[in-house]
Amino acid sequence: MPYDSVYGPQGYCNVTKPAWTALCTVLDDLGGLTCDDPVQAFCPGACSGHGFCNLGFCVCDDGYYGHDCSRRKAGLPLLPSRIPTTPWLASVVREPPAALEPPPRATRRRPLVYVYDLEPLFQAKILQYRVGTTACVHRRHKAPQNETVWTEEWVYAADTLLHESLLISEYRTFDPEEADFFYVPHQASCLPFPIYQWADWPWFRGQGGPRPRQMANMLMDTVEWINATHPFWQRRGGRDHVFLFTHDEGACWAPTVLNNSIWLTHWGRMGLNHTSQTAYGADKYDEELHVVSPHQPEGWLVHTRGHPCYNPDKDLVIPAFKQPRHYSESALLGKPARERDLLFFFKGDVGKHRFPHYSRGIYNMSQEGGWAGKHRFLIGDREDADVAGSYTELLARSVFCLVAGGDGWSARMEDAVLHGCIPVIILDGVHAVFESILDLDLFSVRIAEADVGRILEILQAVPERSVRAKQAHLGHVWHRFRYASLPGLARELRSLREANEAKAAGGTEDSAVHFPRPFKGDDTVDDAFETIMKWLYSRIPHTRG
Repeated sequence: MPYDSVYGPQGYCNVTKPAWTALCTVLDDLGGLTCDDPVQAFCPGACSGHGFCNLGFCVCDDGYYGHDCSRRKAGLPLLPSRIPTTPWLASVVREPPAALEPPPRATRRRPLVYVYDLEPLFQAKILQYRVGTTACVHRRHKAPQNETVWTEEWVYAADTLLHESLLISEYRTFDPEEADFFYVPHQASCLPFPIYQWADWPWFRGQGGPRPRQMANMLMDTVEWINATHPFWQRRGGRDHVFLFTHDEGACWAPTVLNNSIWLTHWGRMGLNHTSQTAYGADKYDEELHVVSPHQPEGWLVHTRGHPCYNPDKDLVIPAFKQPRHYSESALLGKPARERDLLFFFKGDVGKHRFPHYSRGIYNMSQEGGWAGKHRFLIGDREDADVAGSYTELLARSVFCLVAGGDGWSARMEDAVLHGCIPVIILDGVHAVFESILDLDLFSVRIAEADVGRILEILQAVPERSVRAKQAHLGHVWHRFRYASLPGLARELRSLREANEAKAAGGTEDSAVHFPRPFKGDDTVDDAFETIMKWLYSRIPHTRG
């Protein structure tokens, strides 16, 4: 920065309201104009109200222990949690039911999940060392009133979202002997994030190598720690252990020691012969070290090769986290449905700055054919005037929306479904979200990559009756693509719906009947989290082998 901005008469160090201020993006327990206002830091489950959150790491009160301070030593009576008396925490989380008295009944709804309190290096310390307050978390607080902010950086947010959802859910059990599944809440994808070079710290089995090497080694160390601390991995060969992979290329790099385990992932790429597709060199999972590490003389790829990125027989592709305001203009969230006056929409990286295949060549075809003006076929990035405007509004006005991969997975399927836009899936050999448990043909269109050149012809040929049927089915499945189990998410969804319905009642919007019609159910029922849990319940017999 210029010297005067920091040390000048109106500089950052010299006046209360400086002309320039640093962004408080490094530590999430400080905020305000000059980064000196205390802010509630993020910890999964808010330490159950029985501890102090130190940047992702819970320092528990005397007698309490565990990653979220929900466990207490034998004979210690249940002490009052600070969550109910802390408004900004009470609005988003609750004390875990598993920690309350009397303890939950054995006859409660299954599956029952035991959540490991991992060695902090595999979880809490990764959160402490993350780069920036918004990275790798689904929520945070901001000054001056500790207002909850749901993340827009959704890339790896499901890691903490699913962890926190399990911690405070009725599915959690403290008794591993009654557990149907064991959840391993590692933070490998955030090791650390963003990565501008290769992994810098912590190092697992030696320094150096792309980030996937460090992540794979970290998970091998995690399994070694579990085996040294608990007997449950060996009991069923890891078949009842659940891992989440939010990395750009999912579990393509997962160590083979996890092959029997259940993988929840955003990237449903199938097939044994796969190579990295990322444009981000530090994330390539198929490159061996140029110089062999003395800590791993055999190399690291020998520990990761030989399995698909995703196996539909045992794994599940789950939605990425989209915060409620991301789809606030959706008719499915009570917004008065408007005419779908756009045939097709996609806004994002179309390959001008990274890999050309990001838009599957559709961008160039559209530009050369003048499809935007002739057919209301809009595709482009932030530089293109055709797609300027509110992202959520454009999605809500579109009949078809593109779902294609980039570096790996993308969250375009979620964007489309949550806005009632029919997904156009162009992913050869890749399962989209929930494809193994939902009939995607009822509410989407799949086009083979070999037929991309005919995309305009194909979409124009979809009968109006079929379009209406697919839009109706979107109204039946959309709630499974958004997360609403956490108290704060449920509250925000209800608030947005009430505001949208109030506008509709005022008659200020187009009163014509458009599709899909607003969703009439409870926004918090059968969300993505509950869908995952129902699927896990169906998998119990398979884990017993």
